[in-house]
Amino acid sequence: MNFVIEFYRSRDADEATLAKVSLEAPNLRAALQGATALFHTLTMPQIPDRLRISDEDGGELYAGPADGAYPAP
Repeated sequence: MNFVIEFYRSRDADEATLAKVSLEAPNLRAALQGATALFHTLTMPQIPDRLRISDEDGGELYAGPADGAYPAP
């Protein structure tokens, strides 16, 4: 499945996108693991504090801390 990973900074109601990357992964958990790896390897103008994972149609599947903390089931 193709996912879109968006790293951003959030201040009050404003968001600034720092990087947007497509990622192929079998499921959401694997996409989150890939996003965590990208957090440590991508060169971005600032350090993001949030990330968003969307499906290829733009539907948001996850939004949370950029460190990739997965929500408890």
